[in-house]
Amino acid sequence: MTPTPPVARRVPIWLWVVIAVVAVALIATAVLLLTAKHPVAVATHSPQPSHSPTAPVTASTTPTPTTSQTALPAAGAFDSSMDDYIASALDTQNTAVFSDGGVFTDPIVVVAAASDQSGPMAPDDAVSSMSFMFDPTAAHDWDLALPAITIAAYRAGPYGYFFPAGAIVARSFDGHVFSFVGHDKLITAMYMAASEDLLLGH
Repeated sequence: MTPTPPVARRVPIWLWVVIAVVAVALIATAVLLLTAKHPVAVATHSPQPSHSPTAPVTASTTPTPTTSQTALPAAGAFDSSMDDYIASALDTQNTAVFSDGGVFTDPIVVVAAASDQSGPMAPDDAVSSMSFMFDPTAAHDWDLALPAITIAAYRAGPYGYFFPAGAIVARSFDGHVFSFVGHDKLITAMYMAASEDLLLGH
């Protein structure tokens, strides 16, 4: 008798499913490993700064104080009697009335042109600082009614910041110049120049 050939066994379906899952898992693992070793570069575009035209710098009509200059308190309106009061004190060289009469605030800002004297002072010290502006041997005649063109020239000069609107400006016959800043009957700041030439940039 001829032997009967064996019947081929079928592979169960569940085994094919397991094989397929394992194959997918292996492929996925391989892809992840390749991606980790060779990351894809993502192009990013950082915003570029805009190049807008710069506004032109214009010169200020009122000079700005330098770091060596002390900012003056805001100028106000003086009492109408202050012109005569200041003129009398300067003409008689009796500057002590500024301190004794409580006209100088405590402290008062004092600035002298072309010097290191700049900053707040006690009223008595401010009076003492005025001494270089006078010649004790000569009578001074101070002009407190300077033409507007003269004041404008001071304001256009290197120390123009110290001649704000409302300031009382006095000039002696020999070219010494004071600028008093304040309000009502109080002087909050005093600017001094031993020579008018300093104010005009000469």
